Amino acid sequence: MSEKTVGAGPTPLAVDPEERAAAFRELRDTGGVVPFPGLNGVLAAVSYSSVDLGLRSVENFSGSAGADNLPEEDKNIAALVEPRHGKVRRIINSVVAVHRSQKIEPYLRDLSTKLVEQMLAEAREAGAAGVDFAAHVAEPIPPAAMARLFGFPEADSMAYYGWIRESGRRFQEAAATGKSISISDSSDSLSGYVQARIDERLAVPRDEWPNDALTRFLVTEVEGETLTPRNIRAQIMFMIGAGSDTTRNTLGSLIYRLGLDPEAYAELRRNPALIDAAIEEALRIDAPAQWMVRTCASPMELDGRQVEAGQKVFMCIGSANRDESKHENPNEFRLDRTDRSHLAFGSGPHICPGAGLARMEMRAAMRAFTERVVSYHLVEPDRYDAVPTAMLQGPHTVRIVIDEEAVDAGEAASASEDA
Repeated sequence: MSEKTVGAGPTPLAVDPEERAAAFRELRDTGGVVPFPGLNGVLAAVSYSSVDLGLRSVENFSGSAGADNLPEEDKNIAALVEPRHGKVRRIINSVVAVHRSQKIEPYLRDLSTKLVEQMLAEAREAGAAGVDFAAHVAEPIPPAAMARLFGFPEADSMAYYGWIRESGRRFQEAAATGKSISISDSSDSLSGYVQARIDERLAVPRDEWPNDALTRFLVTEVEGETLTPRNIRAQIMFMIGAGSDTTRNTLGSLIYRLGLDPEAYAELRRNPALIDAAIEEALRIDAPAQWMVRTCASPMELDGRQVEAGQKVFMCIGSANRDESKHENPNEFRLDRTDRSHLAFGSGPHICPGAGLARMEMRAAMRAFTERVVSYHLVEPDRYDAVPTAMLQGPHTVRIVIDEEAVDAGEAASASEDA
């Protein structure tokens, strides 16, 4: 397992998932809402009941870190508070609603099949050295999906990762000094790129605009208001950031977990209908965003602890998803788990609007993988190469050896029909 931890002993800031889970378990043993270790004055909601209630109570807990005192026009959806949040969310819902994003599902299926075939071609040459599933399959899909959704050039999509990680570093620097920073100021590269795409669209006569998410952002009206290009830029930047690493990491986690349990993978191939269950279990046990930061707007009791206005609270999704009081044997990855009430996408009226799209991306990837890969194993099953960001969870690399491929295209087609 990875040795990349912060400080001594179990800590929620560990990047190894089992070390982090152990730290959260110790915190839950002391209460549902407790001081966050190492962060003076910050509370951590760690029980399922406290995180669920905190996320649902949007009038009492709202906003995000580093967004205080910003103009409303510069705030992304996560930073907005009610009632403004609800209005912007209705616009975003119209942009990425399932009936809209379903239109890219055939594209995702074709892309996933192409990526898996490319991975298999390299695997045949690599032998025991294996290939990196994360780099070959998990990483390209989310930004490509975003590019297709917004009508941006797909060839540019892999650059998103560098830009959003630049953004993440600037947010961390701002948080460390207690300063606020707008998402548009967090990455000059991504901000300039998105603004250029908006300007290109506005330069074309409106009756020539394609029916994509960027057009819907520009024309959707709620309560007599459309978003300004400046605010649309903030929302798109946030969606690219929130929808890339999280989906990538969950796909990597799923292949890692199944690599540790060959019997579970064999069962998944026998019964492709379990792919959705496997995705939900990966989201639960390895929540890609381990916490969300909220500010208490009005006093409220959470799991027996009074939280006062102005208090910063980390809603620790990673802890809630492994709470023994909610999930039986929570540290086990199980395909037969029927309770899917995890909080990986949040809870209540502010649940992630891109959840449907993320699930669609992961379903396409897993169907393509299971159709072509009969069995595989992890190159180093005892080593977890974690992404180096405390807030996120997932493997940076997942090196696998393909033990057996589907004999021919007919077997893959049969598996696809069964799904």
